[in-house]
Amino acid sequence: MMREAAEVLAPVKDQVIVIGALAVQIALDASGASVTPTRDVDAGLRTEDVANVVTALEAAGLRPSEEDHELGFTWLRGDLKVQLLRPFHPMPHGAARSLPVSNLIPELEGHRVPVAFVEEPQTARLFSAGAAALVALKGEAFGRRRHDGEPVDRDFADAALLIERLPEEILAALQTPTPMRARVLRAATRLRDEPASSGAGARELARSGAYETPRAAELAIRRAASSLLEQLGD
Repeated sequence: MMREAAEVLAPVKDQVIVIGALAVQIALDASGASVTPTRDVDAGLRTEDVANVVTALEAAGLRPSEEDHELGFTWLRGDLKVQLLRPFHPMPHGAARSLPVSNLIPELEGHRVPVAFVEEPQTARLFSAGAAALVALKGEAFGRRRHDGEPVDRDFADAALLIERLPEEILAALQTPTPMRARVLRAATRLRDEPASSGAGARELARSGAYETPRAAELAIRRAASSLLEQLGD
């Protein structure tokens, strides 16, 4: 999956940052965490780069989705799905007009990590959001629902796994006061203090097999969030 994404995004790899489930999978790859594989590629980009990226996707054989809940921001090739997001822009043009907006995207530039393949470890094939940025992105998405109304427990679970498995990486990225640090603090605080948030994450972690029971998962989530907040000085 990652190789197919790299092939599709190769002409514009410097203009996009992979976020979402694939980025979580990349971040947790060496941790041994149980993460549900994905065929979706969510990518953040600058508004001014949207036309170039859409042209590259369509040149690689991807076509716009015709599903009502994906219109205007999703491109497909077989079971590969690429979804684009941009920051706010007062006067977006062309394809940019239809993209969902996330104002966290400009902050990702300082939190992106190169992704290489084993045969060419010095060659960046993609850029993905780092662990701290992923916690922030997931925190901003807490409480969202899918197009059919189903709540997305995975956002809570992904944030919890990142905090539990990659605390040193997160801490290293948040040494100075920044909006990103504040976002991570908010996400961790909700996982520590809100039963609805830790409970949602626990349900997903138990379903995925990361923990045997929701209760065990919930205790682990609160413990990891508390530890991160303590180390961040909150």
